[in-house]
Amino acid sequence: MPTRSARTYYLAGLAVMLAVSFLQVWMTVVGGIAGEDNPQNQGFLGVVVTAGACAFVARGRAPGMARAMLATAGVQALLAAMIATAPITGQPVRILMLSGVFCVFWLASAALFRRSAAERCR
Repeated sequence: MPTRSARTYYLAGLAVMLAVSFLQVWMTVVGGIAGEDNPQNQGFLGVVVTAGACAFVARGRAPGMARAMLATAGVQALLAAMIATAPITGQPVRILMLSGVFCVFWLASAALFRRSAAERCR
């Protein structure tokens, strides 16, 4: 049976994951991270799909969710690097900064899930 602190860390990690997913989808749909009417924005929706697919594969268990959020942060960073270095990108610094912020949140979620897994093992 999970301890109270393990459950709290898990729910905090889940809240961060859902919040950053919602924020990323909202920013992509409303204004576009790579600029308005830019087809490169579709890649950022793929990051959220990656998070959902990895969470599904992890079956929602804390150790797997920690690895899933690490993978999602890696996908976010690689996508930002690819889009920022593309010849048609107009604002590479903006893309790198926004993706950096999203990476920090994905990694924070991973840390909370990892802490939940560690507390559960005590």
